[in-house]
Amino acid sequence: MGFMKINTLTVCLCAGSVVGAEEPTRLSPSVGHVETVAHIYYNVASGEKVVTLFGEDQTAPAIGNGLPVWSTVVSNPCAEQGYTTSYFFGIDDNTPSTSNGFAQTGFTLLDYGDIQTDTLVDCIHVSWVTDHADVDADGDGVGDGVVGLSGEWIIWDADNGREIDHETRLPIVSILLTNLPADISGTNDPSDPSNTFARYTMDLDLNASSLASSLVFEIGDSDGDLQGAAFGNNNVDINSDGIGDGFSVADPSVDPATGFPFVDRNFDGLPDNDLDGDGLFDWAWSVRFYQPGLWDSNADGVIDALDGDIADSMRLIGVNFGAPQGTVIDLGDETWEWEIDTSAQGAGTGSEDRFAFYLPPNGGHIAYEGGYFFGGFACSGINYNPYASFEFQLYSRGRVFDCGDVNGDGVLNFFDISAYLVLYNEGSPHADLNGDGALNFFDISAFLGIYSAGCP
Repeated sequence: MGFMKINTLTVCLCAGSVVGAEEPTRLSPSVGHVETVAHIYYNVASGEKVVTLFGEDQTAPAIGNGLPVWSTVVSNPCAEQGYTTSYFFGIDDNTPSTSNGFAQTGFTLLDYGDIQTDTLVDCIHVSWVTDHADVDADGDGVGDGVVGLSGEWIIWDADNGREIDHETRLPIVSILLTNLPADISGTNDPSDPSNTFARYTMDLDLNASSLASSLVFEIGDSDGDLQGAAFGNNNVDINSDGIGDGFSVADPSVDPATGFPFVDRNFDGLPDNDLDGDGLFDWAWSVRFYQPGLWDSNADGVIDALDGDIADSMRLIGVNFGAPQGTVIDLGDETWEWEIDTSAQGAGTGSEDRFAFYLPPNGGHIAYEGGYFFGGFACSGINYNPYASFEFQLYSRGRVFDCGDVNGDGVLNFFDISAYLVLYNEGSPHADLNGDGALNFFDISAFLGIYSAGCP
């Protein structure tokens, strides 16, 4: 794996004038023989990397006791119905057009859901599937990396995938991975039936011992307190003059002069933080892949194709499907529903059977192309229709409780105080409520404030 570049973004990549239908359009998933090669744990602050080959013992956890706070990593939701296939979706194959019309250079795939406000994130889980030919010169079982093959993942506040709400979208952090490892099987001819696609998963640990090197971020900040995170939208430009106005993205306050919520960047009179009105914060993540030869991957000032830094182009790369923890519900009429298990740790709250595509940047902006799905989720027929979410997971070292109900019994009482003190005395990072890396009186004071505020 090559150089990793971390960007914090302060300007919105606004959508252009292309208008797509709000009702999703049906697409087909990519089909191929996918081999999961390895899982990679990588700490972007320390440079630590742990590689676990598929089939070995359990991969070391991303962080010692991190907790998933949002997750869609169930790759085959129809396993109980006897299906064994796990599909992927190709986003980019370096051609002007393909059978699905969208696997073109520069396309951005955007997926979205809901989450609690003030969610601290210090680790993200991503994946990619590709048939780019790679080599394994060091014999560690993992591709050495294809020069110029790269992926960019961006986390967004205040977004639910709709073109009409693109003004509300606020980027938090951009992660660019260069020289991605790829297929080392030796069969890379797309016309060969034995051709395989390599799948890699990666946990990107953003945690560090100091704020100066930490890349931890907060989704849906409501109070200006980033809980020790390095990044978050707590100084939003609400009047579009290019200057932050000092309000957090999920600030519930109301402007007494207009009666409008302070953070209303699309000026519709409604708060940007809950565009679908379900009481949870709307967020999104996007991925765009860069093909070899089409950009300056080694930053020498020359496009790769012009200076010889070009590897194996014209190959497909995409992402694996995912689904939240839950249960397949057969409605008895050859239609199916996915019932999200909201009690599961990190349930993919608000994950929808839909995603959005954005056209390549034009004049600095990306333009909404439309919303898509795969015919409606179904576990029937020769093959199942996959749930239209993609593998993604967020972890947090934050507190293990959303309010003062530490033991999760739905009641606030002495037992919750006792449970917090146990965490505190054990030195658990979940007791570090102000996120400063130390356990002291300030954390106890913070807990008492949370406890006194009560629970929804």
